[in-house]
Amino acid sequence: MRDADIKNFSVFLSEFQSETDRGAALVGAALIDQKLADTLRSFFVAGKVAGELLDSGTAPLGTFSARIKLAHALGLIDSFELAECGLIRKVRNEFAHSIHGTTFSEPKVATLCERLESDLPGGREAFKDNPRGMFINAVTLIVMRLTYRAEWVAKEKRVTKSWPKTDDSAPRQVPTDILPIYR
Repeated sequence: MRDADIKNFSVFLSEFQSETDRGAALVGAALIDQKLADTLRSFFVAGKVAGELLDSGTAPLGTFSARIKLAHALGLIDSFELAECGLIRKVRNEFAHSIHGTTFSEPKVATLCERLESDLPGGREAFKDNPRGMFINAVTLIVMRLTYRAEWVAKEKRVTKSWPKTDDSAPRQVPTDILPIYR
């Protein structure tokens, strides 16, 4: 990582790890969501439409779920990242949609965290009763994987193609070899 990014990431990690359970779930997912939005923006044709898809009040790609799925469908994240982001999103939703009292030790949240596949320092046994640690670790590793993804993806940025113009008044010729044969 670049020096400035290491410093920025260190500050994030310090704040992230000191958050409440709810804060950690929301902040960790929000950072990944932003990384995915940046990655998609780097890939899309530049212009107003990309912003409307990602950022407007009714943006069809304004949700974490839509961004995860589209990034994978476009090949911008791999299957491992798809699965981890999906689980992180589900954990976030458990906290975001509960009125109070949700913790990482809640059975549903703990089960989601146990399904995270990111490598754990000391192995899975070291985190046996630490779903919060599993979540923080997974978020940290996914954020690291996505840190420069927008830059890499920008090398394949889409551009609007120039399509041949058609003369609407002329009959279109369709090659006979591609026409279906009706009998």
